[in-house]
Amino acid sequence: MKKHLPLLGWIIVFEAVSVLIGLGTQSGVDGWYAGLVQPSFTPPNIAFPIMWSILYAMIAAAGYYIWQARTQAGGALRLKLFIAYMALNWSWSFIFFTLHQLLLGFIWIVVIDVLAIAVIVTSWQNLRRAALLMIPPLGWTLFAAALNGAYWWLNR
Repeated sequence: MKKHLPLLGWIIVFEAVSVLIGLGTQSGVDGWYAGLVQPSFTPPNIAFPIMWSILYAMIAAAGYYIWQARTQAGGALRLKLFIAYMALNWSWSFIFFTLHQLLLGFIWIVVIDVLAIAVIVTSWQNLRRAALLMIPPLGWTLFAAALNGAYWWLNR
């Protein structure tokens, strides 16, 4: 059990940041976002905290494994890509829900997807479990990019 405490710590921190982001952007969700023209494939609002709770646990685990392997060959690059991915991931909600920047949010999330792919590719050979853990978040953010793009198109 003790050997899993650092991994659990990563997951707790990532979930806590997720909650703080949600609280910080809630007024934008309830106000501005609710008034936008919605694409037909927009999930119900409750889907987002459920999905992100699961995905942030997976991302945290991937980050933990990437952190552990930071001194291995390619580890520094993987870690830098992961840090950039998380910085953009955590800031997207503020760009979209607080700044109301639909086009910038779309561009931002496409870059997030490119970084996720880079993390997966650089992890695939030597750190497969981290790569596999990043695939579901990539799938969700690819969907989110399509959704964000549709919001921009419908509300420009």
